[in-house]
Amino acid sequence: MLQNISFNIIAIIVCIVVNMIIGALWYSPLMFGKAWLSLTGRKAEEITKEDGNKSMSFAIIPAAVSAFGLALLVGIAQPETIFDALVIGSLASVVFSGMSALNLVLFEGRTLKLSLLHTGYFIVSWNIVSIILTLWK
Repeated sequence: MLQNISFNIIAIIVCIVVNMIIGALWYSPLMFGKAWLSLTGRKAEEITKEDGNKSMSFAIIPAAVSAFGLALLVGIAQPETIFDALVIGSLASVVFSGMSALNLVLFEGRTLKLSLLHTGYFIVSWNIVSIILTLWK
């Protein structure tokens, strides 16, 4: 089964970039950056440009792993429509990221609002990535 899966490496690279752009926007002051700061108890002044650049540099790792993982799911499921892609992206984001975030609420005392903020990012990002991978085979 897995030997018949092919990957469009250009689509995966685009998905990595798209994921990073969505994350940068999602956690920026344009969208949910102020809420994220408030929910984490941080202040914007505490985050140096160097810290931000370092974090963004390393954020390529989860973006790449997510893109390759979703490419594998898309390869196995063989979705044909945007709706199919949305089912894959939604299931992956809610089942894996959402439930992991819920565990952090239950066992680490993180706030539900913060977990929902993070899960919302994954729902948006992974659905878009899933659509790209479905349409660009």
